[in-house]
Amino acid sequence: MVVMPDTLVALLKDWHSVPVATTGADGMPNVAAKSVMVRDPETIVWGELYFMQTYENLMRHPVALCVWERTPPFTAYQVKGRVVIHRDDEVTAALDRKVWAGHPEEFATRTEGMAAVVLTVEEIYDQTPRLEAAGKRIA
Repeated sequence: MVVMPDTLVALLKDWHSVPVATTGADGMPNVAAKSVMVRDPETIVWGELYFMQTYENLMRHPVALCVWERTPPFTAYQVKGRVVIHRDDEVTAALDRKVWAGHPEEFATRTEGMAAVVLTVEEIYDQTPRLEAAGKRIA
């Protein structure tokens, strides 16, 4: 297992949504914003609401996401891994409770039938915009 550094965990907790990249069966890339939560230093979780292109891609291929600081020095990370999709189980129920916490009632229709996507971190890359850092695998 790969453990995320504290700075990466902090960034993921700070962001509301991050870009998540997937690949279709035809090889075409797809990017969608996902509201992620850090479950533990090796695991990222989000809710899948629409069950369209991203959902189909998640069932076939590994996934990548990125996150970065909004102010200089712009530390940035790319995370890669495989996902397990949960529906109608305790993992989904726990995520549903977290999504509800602090959100207004209009979210009710968005979480009904939601799937929980559990990403196990397999690789982490430095994406900080510096020649000596960008693109280097750090875990």
